Amino acid sequence: MSYLILIICWIDRAFTTLIFLPMLYILYRKFRPTKPWTPRTMRLYLVCKVLVILFLVRIFCAGFIFTPVNYERFTDSGLFPLIKAIFYSDWP
Repeated sequence: MSYLILIICWIDRAFTTLIFLPMLYILYRKFRPTKPWTPRTMRLYLVCKVLVILFLVRIFCAGFIFTPVNYERFTDSGLFPLIKAIFYSDWP
């Protein structure tokens, strides 16, 4: 169980570190519309938008829902080890 939580923490850290790549692609496609939109570029653009939206939801949860003030509310949850690992821990 702890290995799974460690893997999820690593994925979360990699996701929050590398999210600038989809953001840069969105900005590039939005402000340089000289090339035509092919189905492949449109699909990649939509995947990047979904990743950015997921990142914004994660930041919202970290900033407003899973705060130290609300810590006691989540201790009875079955997902508490995962929530604790992602939002309340400072694991490397």
